[in-house]
Amino acid sequence: MGERGEPKVTGMGIDFAMMHGLIVREVVENRDIRESMDGLIAQCAAASPHPQWQRLQALPFEDLSPLRQWIERPFQLDPPPEPLAGLWFGLFNPVYDGNVVADLYVCGSKRFQPDPQDNEWAVGPDWRPEYCYAHSSVLARIYEVTYEAGGLGNDAEYPLCLAYAVLAVRSLFSGAVAKTVFDSVGSVGVAVGFDSGDFILLGRVAEASLLPLD
Repeated sequence: MGERGEPKVTGMGIDFAMMHGLIVREVVENRDIRESMDGLIAQCAAASPHPQWQRLQALPFEDLSPLRQWIERPFQLDPPPEPLAGLWFGLFNPVYDGNVVADLYVCGSKRFQPDPQDNEWAVGPDWRPEYCYAHSSVLARIYEVTYEAGGLGNDAEYPLCLAYAVLAVRSLFSGAVAKTVFDSVGSVGVAVGFDSGDFILLGRVAEASLLPLD
């Protein structure tokens, strides 16, 4: 295993369990999002060579201004009417303008379970606000590139969409954004992941940042 670990190649492609662990480690080590994404893509490319990795690496992962403009709107314009215990940032595949893409949305629950293996608390949310969809151009582009004919498909969608969403939300939850969320919903647990599967617990909202879960 290298300095950061290397994803294994299996009969089905990249080892997703390994990638999940590497993304968790990037969250803990709190690197710059560009550095983290570059490192993860380099490891994926070494494990499963394909020309698409170079195109994917060129995406503007470090430009979080579109997500920053989005993330405060649901809490400011459609705040929850009752206290929440957890926020779920869900990755899914909507159809926009006739095209399937990857995107991110936010919802909230009165339940929260700080268990990295159990996200049942996020099912049937108590708060699904207007403006909940991010309409992320980066996530959409990951999906578009990876599902071209002969593309990487889920071997790239899984690690890159999960990593980008998790690292972006972690990066955004500081300063003004964290305060907006805290003022709207108080101290709540935060998780990011696929509606259909894997997720990562990020922590608990404090007034100016995300804190580790107790």
